[in-house]
Amino acid sequence: MRNFKSGIFSLTLLIAAIFSFGSSADLKAQNAVIHLDSTAQIIRGFGGANIVGWRPDLNEEDIQKVFGTEEGQLGLSILRIRIPPNKDQWSDNLPTAQKAYQMGVKVIASPWSPPASMKTNDDLVGGRLKKDSYADYASFLRQFEDYMENNGVPLYAISIQNEPDIEVSYESCDWNAEEMTSFLRDHGDSLSTKVIAPESFQFRREISDAILSDSAAASNVDIIGGHIYGGGLNRYFLPSEKGKEIWMTEYLKNQGATDEWEQLEDEVIWDETVEMLDTIQRSMIYDWNAYIWWYLKRYYSFLGDGEQGTEDGVLLKRGYAFSHFSRFVKPGFHRVYTRLSYAPGYSSVSLTAYTDSSKAIIIAVNGENSPKEVNFSIAGGAITSLRQHVTSLTENMVQLENVEITNNSFTLTLPAKS
Repeated sequence: MRNFKSGIFSLTLLIAAIFSFGSSADLKAQNAVIHLDSTAQIIRGFGGANIVGWRPDLNEEDIQKVFGTEEGQLGLSILRIRIPPNKDQWSDNLPTAQKAYQMGVKVIASPWSPPASMKTNDDLVGGRLKKDSYADYASFLRQFEDYMENNGVPLYAISIQNEPDIEVSYESCDWNAEEMTSFLRDHGDSLSTKVIAPESFQFRREISDAILSDSAAASNVDIIGGHIYGGGLNRYFLPSEKGKEIWMTEYLKNQGATDEWEQLEDEVIWDETVEMLDTIQRSMIYDWNAYIWWYLKRYYSFLGDGEQGTEDGVLLKRGYAFSHFSRFVKPGFHRVYTRLSYAPGYSSVSLTAYTDSSKAIIIAVNGENSPKEVNFSIAGGAITSLRQHVTSLTENMVQLENVEITNNSFTLTLPAKS
């Protein structure tokens, strides 16, 4: 039995006024069990991207807000950067990456395109990597690794290609399964850090299955990474069978980046934020190890950029919601198994829980349109005290009264869309 002196219950609530303890006569309760003595996947972290050159770099205050772990900060533990095809631009990454690394943040890097001279179309948009440039491209990536390490930012992992399986009109490069498998088989061992592949735009498995089915290529890959644009958020067993981690390395929701974003009602943006939270919960339930958002600083992201009615550098609702994961579930925690009993009307209620040697973190999301009562039971251990934090349409990471625990059980009502 594992005994924990403290725990954290984390909710994001639509309307704070309808949050309540105890039972409600018109609700049928769902039962939830948290198995503290179980062990699922290790958590590597939660993060976001800072793509210097495409967006302005973060300033010192921004860096403290997104990577700091104190009250009013988001506690992100992963920073994703771009590998510019022009080496003269590599230094653009250093100011934020150096400070983030010094704060204990993992830094990962993805290329959108190899240098144009290495491609079939001699262009940074589209085309393919020339077969006779495979060794040169591997050397290019290794040089970037060395450059970052020599400047105080040893990379945690490096990707081979961002979204190789979709044709777009911006910086990109197209790869098929045979090409990436061949590259990794023959040149992946020249890289010095962990390798991420293939970063499919929709976590499509054609390329990753091919890599994992080739023993030589698979031996040169550490992380199966992918994005979940329009699909791909499903259980994926093959990576774990091959001893690989699964990372979600890019996603965003922004109502189609409409020019009328600032005209949207707060409730509309909040509903979309709850949908974001659901993708995080599902990623964790599916045994994925990390979740990385797109731009850290953008009007639809974690920090306002001064556009579409946001204030530059001010934490946004979406950031506070994300921080229920990033601030409390730190690298090295393990997810533990939870069980939600079947109850009609509860299909969009999700629950995840995490532990380290002394803490338990419980995160619940209610995607239903009505309040849902849940009876929680702790199995395989004990929690002596449980702090509670809430982010709602009107509150940002507010600490509420501690949850009263009796005989390792407690009951809460999760408000609609919370």
